[in-house]
Amino acid sequence: MPMLSPRGILLALLIAPATEAHHSWAPYDLKQEVRLDGVVLEYKWANPHTYVQLQTTGAGGATEVWEIEASSAVVMRNRGWSPSTLQVGDRVTVFANPSVSAGKTKALGARLRTAGGMEWEMRQANATAPAAVAPATGASSLAGLWRTVTPPTVREHFFFFEPSYWPLTANGVRAFETFADGDNPGKDCTPYASPFLMIIGDAKVITLGEQTIRLRTELENVEREIHMDASTHDGVPPSVQGHSIGRWEDGVLVVHTARFAEHGMGNAQKLRSGPNKELTERFALSDDGKQLHYSFELTDPDILAEPVRYEMDWVYSPDFAMIQMPCDADSAQRYLDIR
Repeated sequence: MPMLSPRGILLALLIAPATEAHHSWAPYDLKQEVRLDGVVLEYKWANPHTYVQLQTTGAGGATEVWEIEASSAVVMRNRGWSPSTLQVGDRVTVFANPSVSAGKTKALGARLRTAGGMEWEMRQANATAPAAVAPATGASSLAGLWRTVTPPTVREHFFFFEPSYWPLTANGVRAFETFADGDNPGKDCTPYASPFLMIIGDAKVITLGEQTIRLRTELENVEREIHMDASTHDGVPPSVQGHSIGRWEDGVLVVHTARFAEHGMGNAQKLRSGPNKELTERFALSDDGKQLHYSFELTDPDILAEPVRYEMDWVYSPDFAMIQMPCDADSAQRYLDIR
């Protein structure tokens, strides 16, 4: 059962490793990289995907238009990008993984180089990205804004999931092997389910209340409600984020969530969740209030042969400005060729 303890990594990292958004990389050949020199025709800054359309000159001098996919605006912002990073007409070079389908001028962006020689990472953190560094004075409670620092192994296990990472049931193996891009609820702007939602490297705001604690994510502005006055999940209809009941244990917030709706990527990339999925999370404030230690145990007897457990840290960031961007339907469906 995976168990990660990256608490020491947090203070050594100034910039969070980048996470991706909303779908598998199945349409792209990750073992091949192409170089594309051209002019920007479109720069679509959006959630859940940012896109660059690039006009290039192909073999024989023919003009081609390449569509380069990147992550959500929220994640790209954490790599140092902004709505004004590119302008229509800019001449750039893009290094990208091409489509697995011959003849398609679509690719997954890796790096972009401007005419002036400045290079922008499209998957990793840039040197100019805003650092996830706590202020001099920490929080006095879990309330406030926190930035998630996603350790590389957590990122790998959720966003580039392989069956060897977790103990799967036979049904879980079949679910992974038969996954198709059309099975991804993200095409309809359905967000990730927790805990996948919680490990994404965005900002999160916690609001404490006696009866209800609210946790809102920067990516797609999802709000989770944690019911502190409930004792059972019985009778609650299934939903994407499930029904959460919380309690305090020696200052640690313990949350149990059940009644998850089945989700095409409810556990990890290309790995759906079943109707009996349950999640137990713990939110613990560090002694200096500068970090929130987040850990969880995920069970799903239809998919997982054993529970899986992970832990990571969030950084207190009261001065960080969240951006509020709804999911753009065109951006969500663009890579699927279903239009």
